Amino acid sequence: MDVLKRRFAYLWALALLLLLPACGTVVVQEPAAVEPPSARDVTLAYVQAAIARYEQSGLDATVAYYNSVESVADGRSLMLLQAGEQTVLATALYPALRGSAMFSGPNTPLGRQFSQATAAGFWFQDFSVNPRTGEQEPSEFVAVLHKDLIFVSVHAVLRENLAAAAKDYVQRALDFFDREGLDATIAFYDSWQSLDGQFYLFLIGADDIYLAHPIFPHLKGTDIKDVVASDGYALGKEIAKATAEGHWVDYLWPHPVTRLEEAKSTWVVRHAGLIFASGYYTPGPDAEEPAWKDADPHDYTVTYVRKAIERYDRDGLEAFTHYYQSVASFEGQWYLFAMDANDVYILHPLLPQLIGTDIKDVVDSTGYELGKEIAKATAEGHWIEYLWPHPFTLQDAPKVAYALRHDNRIFASGYYPAPDPEAATRAYVEKAIAYYAEHGLEATVKHYNSLESIEGQWFLQLTDGDGKFLTFAIAPQLVGTSTGKRGSPEGEWYVSENVDNPQTPEKDVLHLLLILHDGLHFGAGYFASE
Repeated sequence: MDVLKRRFAYLWALALLLLLPACGTVVVQEPAAVEPPSARDVTLAYVQAAIARYEQSGLDATVAYYNSVESVADGRSLMLLQAGEQTVLATALYPALRGSAMFSGPNTPLGRQFSQATAAGFWFQDFSVNPRTGEQEPSEFVAVLHKDLIFVSVHAVLRENLAAAAKDYVQRALDFFDREGLDATIAFYDSWQSLDGQFYLFLIGADDIYLAHPIFPHLKGTDIKDVVASDGYALGKEIAKATAEGHWVDYLWPHPVTRLEEAKSTWVVRHAGLIFASGYYTPGPDAEEPAWKDADPHDYTVTYVRKAIERYDRDGLEAFTHYYQSVASFEGQWYLFAMDANDVYILHPLLPQLIGTDIKDVVDSTGYELGKEIAKATAEGHWIEYLWPHPFTLQDAPKVAYALRHDNRIFASGYYPAPDPEAATRAYVEKAIAYYAEHGLEATVKHYNSLESIEGQWFLQLTDGDGKFLTFAIAPQLVGTSTGKRGSPEGEWYVSENVDNPQTPEKDVLHLLLILHDGLHFGAGYFASE
């Protein structure tokens, strides 16, 4: 063993001698640290690999590959667009968009970003679905122009960047306002189309009156300074202090998807006398799915009313009224309204102008005396059916309400039963065709581009013979863009997954009906989870 040790020591010494420089000094250096590639580097390399595949294999093979799930790597996927109209040629994650420019066309917010693609790559931030989590997240896109194609990929931005993403969302709204004007800004940011995951804009006038709020439309026309959180914090007064430099306001507010109250940080900026505001949510560790999501609506209505009565008994009238008059009390389509011993409204968060009104004087749009029926409430509870504005759209819809008399007061809530969606969709489209037959194209386009034409979740998607939208009331910026879908005289159904549901607003499955009539395609759809 000693011989082996001596031999090893000799060989080691010989190796050192061979490595000695002329000066006789041995310099031992630490290996250079290798910086891991940044997220941008990886995303750009992914796009460059797609361009190389295109050059080697041609367009058809490239489209086929990037339409497959196999092409998704490290949380990245490719969207391949034809330059110009920006028709989607390939996307593995959004198959419903293939052949269409509905959300990528040059007249859409996302399409305007794609239009800035360069050979070196144009970077911008927006939202996208993370393939790993299935959730919408703040993301960074790169759009590379190569020949007559636009290669687009994306990576998720770390959640620590949510504050920056909120500021960016507000800045984009400011840019939109400066470019398009007030009316267009209100129209766009008052629609579900403007939502980016958890981000939405609420817009307030120079007099501090809400001009737009896509989540709680009943707030429009009210003063922001009167809005308080469920814990009593006067958040509205803080928001009204907005300056051109902008500042943050932290408070509790319902999340736009779950409708559960969460901590929210909102960036507010006063610009041209108006207040532009948006924010992000930081849910607590015990965040969970809302109880109403998969509940039977009839049973949950009873549960909601009884929970309200428990709060009334526990906290007293003043605290109870304070809570249920705020948006924090909304649970999906459920909210509470209550009357005193004389059947006079003491709270109604959806229509606060009713407070002080005798419910027995209230009728629905058909003249039905619903108030007198509600006033019949007993301690056992009483059910009533009538037409009433839906909290998500403020449009009249059938409602089933439950009223219970307790402590000589009436506590009530209700739900909006969904009609048979397929039959209702066809009836809505056929009604639009009848309107066209009676009034002509110009009047039809004008009417069905107005919010008054929306019935529940139904609105008309009218396209011409070339597939270009003539009407799209909830997203007017899509008018003039193209879709690859066509109808037939009998009607064609299309099913698209992962579409924003304006009723929740969650990702759902859209069932779209298109009927061909007089060279035009009349369409409407409904959402159904699958």
